[in-house]
Amino acid sequence: MERRSKVIIIVGIIAAVALFGYSQYLSATNLSISILQSKAIQKNDNNSLYNMTLQFKNPSVLPLTVGKTDFVISINNENLGTGTLQPLVIPPMGKIASQAPFLADNTILHKYDTTDNVPNIKLTGTSEYGIMGMTVNVPFTYYPTQQEAREFIHGS
Repeated sequence: MERRSKVIIIVGIIAAVALFGYSQYLSATNLSISILQSKAIQKNDNNSLYNMTLQFKNPSVLPLTVGKTDFVISINNENLGTGTLQPLVIPPMGKIASQAPFLADNTILHKYDTTDNVPNIKLTGTSEYGIMGMTVNVPFTYYPTQQEAREFIHGS
């Protein structure tokens, strides 16, 4: 009987850890992303280099370790360009801001910089998270607000 009790306890512990790990994975997939600032820092005929500040909010009770993340920004389903977010740690139930350079294709950008209509902008990528000693790839999509989109396109 003693052996059976130990097995039940071990199975219970494994189930609890698995359930907790899965809940943290779900929290990582619900990570909130927003653009705090985007400023054009260098422009030439072909490209514009932006310095973007992205904010991440962690709904999890564990710190989330985000690995290097490559992302793409598109305007009306045309790839505007790419950027890279360096690794960071987001505190539990907290938020953190991180700078991410972004290189935009001026040909696409100029299509929208003189119009008052705010185009459909989308930021997509896949982040690599370290959760409880495991690595999990979580895709994300963020649609900036109209104000964020306007500021991004006009480089202010």
